[in-house]
Amino acid sequence: MVYNSNYKLRPYIFFYSLVIIIIFNTNVYSQFKQDSTKKINYLLIPLIFRSPETLWSTGVTGSMSFKTSDKNDLLTRTSTIQGVIMFTQRHQNVQALDATIFFPKETYIFSIQASHSYFPDKYWGLGSNTTDNQKENYSYNQVYVNPHLKRKITKRLFAGLLYEYQNVYHMHYIADKNYDTTIVYGKTDYVVSGIGNSLAYDTRNSSYWPTKGMLILGSYTYFNNYIGSKYNDLKTIFDMRYFKTFIKYNVLAVQLYNYSNIGQDPIRELAMLGGATNLRGYYQGRFRDNNMVTLIAEYRIPIYKRFSTCIFGGLGNVYNKVSEINKKDVKESYGAGVRVAILPKEKLNIRIDYGFSDRRNKGLYFTVGECF
Repeated sequence: MVYNSNYKLRPYIFFYSLVIIIIFNTNVYSQFKQDSTKKINYLLIPLIFRSPETLWSTGVTGSMSFKTSDKNDLLTRTSTIQGVIMFTQRHQNVQALDATIFFPKETYIFSIQASHSYFPDKYWGLGSNTTDNQKENYSYNQVYVNPHLKRKITKRLFAGLLYEYQNVYHMHYIADKNYDTTIVYGKTDYVVSGIGNSLAYDTRNSSYWPTKGMLILGSYTYFNNYIGSKYNDLKTIFDMRYFKTFIKYNVLAVQLYNYSNIGQDPIRELAMLGGATNLRGYYQGRFRDNNMVTLIAEYRIPIYKRFSTCIFGGLGNVYNKVSEINKKDVKESYGAGVRVAILPKEKLNIRIDYGFSDRRNKGLYFTVGECF
């Protein structure tokens, strides 16, 4: 198994590629008008990605946006189906589908995440006190499917049913090292399969770039041998987001997030701090354990037409038991970034962020969509 890339892509190649893509996207923008008279709008563009987990990546993304009801129906948000294929400098490859469909008057909301990936990754051990010299490489293949159907109970309250399937296979790691000696489930090939419920209160005015409202989401997923899971586990998620507009359309966005496991939680189901949708600057999984809590704030500022900027900061930690949370050991990160709207009407953005925590934990993120 080859863990490290044996080639280096020169920075100027990425610079010129980025210029070409910006020019290409500008042409797409000039031709792609979100015509409200059309039932469906399509967009297909090449993209360059960047994150500490992947380094530079190239790929293509496509989206389809539409309304399931009349275009004048203000009670129904725009539905979007997105797909992405990417290949990375670390020899990773990911194929993913992400869709959210709002049925007329949002009586039902259906969402699904599905992906296949081959992913050489890094591992430091369990807990909040792992050191940099514990880092080692491992790799895996994964198939992931997570459909979620929500039904409106009252105007802004939704109850849901969900299913989660994860098949992790072809795992490779170094014998007798940190990963091999860690006491954790799922170090060999496994499948987890679980069903669950959710309850959400959602007053946001947009799925991608809300300017007001809040989301309070609680869910649990129960993995059991009787429904095809190798391990028995109970996973709970609490996600609260708040959005407030200030003068000149500046937006304050805040997220409180808690992820918890009880039972036989395998390694790919553990809480992993960091990444493009968590504490930016930390490699996703730099710290991992059964549970995690994070608090993130962003201040989003429009600049000119399709362009906006953002400053952000966050703190949090992983933990095994609540009593283990130590205020002196809280992880923190901060940074700033710019946004370029791909779908201006829906504010689906290309996001370029730089997150920083300390000399060893920092990174550039070049992705699609917001952190939350």
